[in-house]
Amino acid sequence: MAGIQQLLAENYPDHTITMDLHPEPLERPSFMIELVTADRSPVNCKTVQETVYFTITCFDITDDDPGNTTNLLLIQQGVLDLFRAGYLSVQDRKISVAASPGGRNADQAYVDLQFEYFEDRSDGRNITPLMKEVYTTIKEE
Repeated sequence: MAGIQQLLAENYPDHTITMDLHPEPLERPSFMIELVTADRSPVNCKTVQETVYFTITCFDITDDDPGNTTNLLLIQQGVLDLFRAGYLSVQDRKISVAASPGGRNADQAYVDLQFEYFEDRSDGRNITPLMKEVYTTIKEE
């Protein structure tokens, strides 16, 4: 979530960015980042695959014409383009991301994000006993 926030802040410095809930009254222009859900599935005894879903809601300055959503759609497309590379740099990792338009209303548009990555599920301690001796037999033929 922090990586998404940083990317939006770098590219849209004039927008307010909130997490999970937008304040009342809503500031415009702004973005709201929401965690939708997260799935975890085992890969092996020490690794899990994480799939995390976020939605970015784009709020634009509304004008007197409720049918004019051109600027809102341009912002939505701009946010989609931020994820065009297919990954997001977070600390020392590049996390796979798929972005898609999530629809729109008269005063807001949505961008859906799906992140997939692998995590170590051990506690960091390796308690596997080390091999102490090795016996081999070599036969020449």
